[in-house]
Amino acid sequence: MAMQALEGLKIIKCKLSCFPPGLANNKRHALRELTLRELNNLTSVENFTSVVKLVVFDCPKLKRISGISRLHKIRIVRCPKLEVLQGVPVLDSIELEDGTIERLPGYLPCVNPRFLKLICSKELHDSIISGSSSECEKISHITKHDINYVEEDSDED
Repeated sequence: MAMQALEGLKIIKCKLSCFPPGLANNKRHALRELTLRELNNLTSVENFTSVVKLVVFDCPKLKRISGISRLHKIRIVRCPKLEVLQGVPVLDSIELEDGTIERLPGYLPCVNPRFLKLICSKELHDSIISGSSSECEKISHITKHDINYVEEDSDED
């Protein structure tokens, strides 16, 4: 098998819609970090069993992340269609960044990280911080939070 010792992989700005056969192979034990950036056609990331750190950034069609059994840390930036995050039993830290989201993703109650870093809209931030929103229930099981919001640009001079 080629590239058995590959420890990190970054795939940036390509038309990839799915991974080549063999890349997400359970015999590929060295691949620890995977960064996916600006992949406009990618719909899923699955079965990278040795990956411990995953970054997905500006993947607008990404719907599913699953079967990454050793994943400890994930960073998800502007992936608005992501619906499924599963098969990540040892996930310790999740970072979500999207200044346009008005609701927390539905997959959050299904994962059990120790830490959540969230950068969201001011409206979502305020509703979570006030504790009056049903959105709070989605993250109540996560023990540590760092919740901030993106400042809106002002068009006033």
